[in-house]
Amino acid sequence: MPLLMCPNDNTAMQTLERSGVQFDMCPACRGVWLDRGELEKLMDAG
Repeated sequence: MPLLMCPNDNTAMQTLERSGVQFDMCPACRGVWLDRGELEKLMDAG
């Protein structure tokens, strides 16, 4: 999978997993990128 770059500061984003949901976070600005449906899954996981 190609590396996702932060749209805010062009830093390589890290893939993290919380409550069984994978998402990408920028280690520099701590911005988060969620794919379709991931926000709902995280909210349901509480």
